[in-house]
Amino acid sequence: MALYYDLPVYRDTYKLILKVFEMSKDFPKEYKYTLGQDMKRDALQLVRCIYRANK
Repeated sequence: MALYYDLPVYRDTYKLILKVFEMSKDFPKEYKYTLGQDMKRDALQLVRCIYRANK
């Protein structure tokens, strides 16, 4: 079985996380700590799910 970090879906999700973190820095203050945090949490949850599914 392939390691989770070798899977294309993991690599694409990791790129998504980097993009979300990069974009959320430029959010207005009122959205940075609500919408920005939700987006970061959900993107990180995707990576956790991939890891757990490949365990």
